[in-house]
Amino acid sequence: MESIQKDNTFTFDSFEVTKANSQAYEKAKLFAENSDSKPFAIFGDTATGKTHLLYAVKNAIEQDSPELHVILTTAADMVSSLTNIIIIGGSAEQFREQYMQADVLLVDDMQWIVEKEKSQDELILLFNAFYESGKRFMMTSSEKESYRRLEDRLIIRGFFGDFAVITQSYIHAQLEPDAERINQRKALLQRSEQISWKLLHDADFSIDAFKSYFK
Repeated sequence: MESIQKDNTFTFDSFEVTKANSQAYEKAKLFAENSDSKPFAIFGDTATGKTHLLYAVKNAIEQDSPELHVILTTAADMVSSLTNIIIIGGSAEQFREQYMQADVLLVDDMQWIVEKEKSQDELILLFNAFYESGKRFMMTSSEKESYRRLEDRLIIRGFFGDFAVITQSYIHAQLEPDAERINQRKALLQRSEQISWKLLHDADFSIDAFKSYFK
């Protein structure tokens, strides 16, 4: 169930705060510090730092309140868990019970269930139960479109808390200097400039070459 491995390097201290993510950062810190926090969601595109903040919340709670049971998982793993329980003759209630053992539930990549209405129904029941029991719940979603499509089903009906939107990509600036990585980055940037120039000026340049480079 708790398939995401704990990573102690993802903390609030190692998160680079920018104008684009400062609101999400501050609200995530408040969520981690306040045992009475309402449910919280972070929305934004890929590589905006949402998962980093989710881990930071987990690590902060486990450090400051080790008596609390924190589950950090993904929407995909939750759906897989539900499916496996049903296959072996179990019930949706059993699915919810295993997560209700947590004091804090953190769910990453909620966009994964956008087209899975039955799974959304079950998760709504679970999240409602968390809200009614006074437990803490936080989720992230990677796609702006999924935010709009999840709004009616998980925000209005099943989600009664706060949210923040990160509008720009996040660059993790706490990496140790690495000469090899720096040289690779310079080479990729140089190659990128060459390809960009050809795309603009060379009518015979194959788009397949660009796709190959991008991949």
